[in-house]
Amino acid sequence: MDWFEITAFPNRIYRLSEPALGPLHGSHSWLVVGEQKALLIDTGVGVAPLAPVIRGLTDLPVICLISHSHYDHIGGAYEFADRRMHEAEAEIMANPTPELTFWGGWLKAESFSRFPTPDYEFSAYAIQPAPPTALVNDGDEIELGGRTVTILHTPGHSPGLLSVFEKATGTLFTTDALYDGEMFFNLRGSNVADGRRSILKLIATEAKAIYPGHFETMGSATFQRVAHHRLNMIGK
Repeated sequence: MDWFEITAFPNRIYRLSEPALGPLHGSHSWLVVGEQKALLIDTGVGVAPLAPVIRGLTDLPVICLISHSHYDHIGGAYEFADRRMHEAEAEIMANPTPELTFWGGWLKAESFSRFPTPDYEFSAYAIQPAPPTALVNDGDEIELGGRTVTILHTPGHSPGLLSVFEKATGTLFTTDALYDGEMFFNLRGSNVADGRRSILKLIATEAKAIYPGHFETMGSATFQRVAHHRLNMIGK
């Protein structure tokens, strides 16, 4: 049985999910395919090989953008040679301990409805070191050939959290900066005031298609509703 669930969206965008995990134990990875390169946003929990799955979708060079250093977004990062992230969390990727990547005490064998293989041993689970090969910051652009995406620094949930916006198509990848479900601003490194500013930054994009790190995709109306609800929840 395949581990990853792949969903195709318009404009050569693919969502890769791990349905054996609940929405707050796993996350969505997103593949954006250009004419010359592909951008992979996040890499799942790392219990099954991801690179061969990506190769089944594109044979272009892959840029792996790590949105932040939490375990459910970085598990397969080591499989990719070109790794980029914000400097605020870069050091964690060289020493991704259970505590620093937040899986210790949260991700357990019981979190899985099944494992990738019958003989998989969760007791051996660990995040492989994958320090970034380049750093990115707010406003940086990544050219994929025929399409360009812009990096947005959207801290709050974590200090180095990144989102990605493609202005030409109105497509916004919000990662963990905003989604339609329980959010966490009480973790080590979280900052509520930063989170509020980041949501306002996301609203300002006037995005039409919103692809988050957890839960379901959103159109513009749902995005605006969820964003303003979250702003009310976390205060002024």
